Amino acid sequence: MPFEPSSDTVLSTALVGSLNQNIGRQRMFGNLTLRGNRFERNSKYNNQSYNGALGLDWSTANRISGALLLSAARNLSTFNVEGVGLLTERNLETNQALNASVSVGLVTEYSLELGAGRRQVRNSVQDERVLSRDVNLDTLSLGLAWRPSSAFSLRGAVRRASALHPTFRATATGYESDRFKQQQIDLVATIQPTGASTLDMRLTFGDTQYLVNEERNFSSVDGSLGWLWQATGKLRMTTRLARDKGQDNYPSSVPFLFSRVPVTLSDSRVNTTLRVQADLDVSTKLAFSTSLQHAQRTLDRDTLALGNTASLGTRNGKDRTTLFTVGGRWAPVRNTLLGCDISTENRRASGGLTSNLKASSIGCYGQITLQ
Repeated sequence: MPFEPSSDTVLSTALVGSLNQNIGRQRMFGNLTLRGNRFERNSKYNNQSYNGALGLDWSTANRISGALLLSAARNLSTFNVEGVGLLTERNLETNQALNASVSVGLVTEYSLELGAGRRQVRNSVQDERVLSRDVNLDTLSLGLAWRPSSAFSLRGAVRRASALHPTFRATATGYESDRFKQQQIDLVATIQPTGASTLDMRLTFGDTQYLVNEERNFSSVDGSLGWLWQATGKLRMTTRLARDKGQDNYPSSVPFLFSRVPVTLSDSRVNTTLRVQADLDVSTKLAFSTSLQHAQRTLDRDTLALGNTASLGTRNGKDRTTLFTVGGRWAPVRNTLLGCDISTENRRASGGLTSNLKASSIGCYGQITLQ
């Protein structure tokens, strides 16, 4: 295997455009970023990426409002050892999505919310490890929101998703597809005890069922708790504790001897994260930010052969990751922005599904806006 440089310098040049136009009660908005990315030591990953969206916020004279959003993006995707392994060729992942929502005010305090969306993901590398991640995802949601005052709101929603992996697994005659259905119940509460503090809480109950890859079926209970504190007029503190139990929503296959055999992977992970961030606006031209994040993960993977109840092996892993970031930005004139971010990451791992990691990165950017 050829040597892969573990560090690199990336030069990224971007052209950014935006739109924000009110038309009566309606508002049309959009943004587009075209970016060229050049690697100094890993030139095979050089790429052109984009990210864009076009949307419409609308409302009627009564208590009906809604939104329509069309988005598209293409970015470099290099997978790590925990997923399909390091790709030694450039893979561009393309995402396209269309989302619509409608809110109907039933009475002053209550509103009914309806939503629908479609998302499509495609990868450029013609490798079954990567093609298995292609997906068409359709979602429907129904929610009820209660806002008795400006200091408290409660929202409950039911969401149903249906997905198709068109290239789930390679066969002798082509590719076999797989589908999964997912149901979720979300409960979200927002409380503003004082003018300087805002608390938000989320609890999610989920169930996912696969048609072919049944070993990946799972149920989960996730949640998060966040606190936004406006300490002073210039200093903001954000704290968030989250627990997530689930899996990546893609199927997979693994190499066996010198070929690939049909298998299913039962992956599960429990991720608990605590993040604290501080933002300081020194002046209208100068601002600093810093964050500290600590995450703990528990990983399990069970490999089974299709049509065979015998396990090919169960693997476990645990890791703890600490990520520290500090950055600053300066706007010397109205249409110019300069900034730098420095981050360090330290991961201590045990088991066969994860690995130790020490990494540092420095990123600087400049932006000129023409209006």
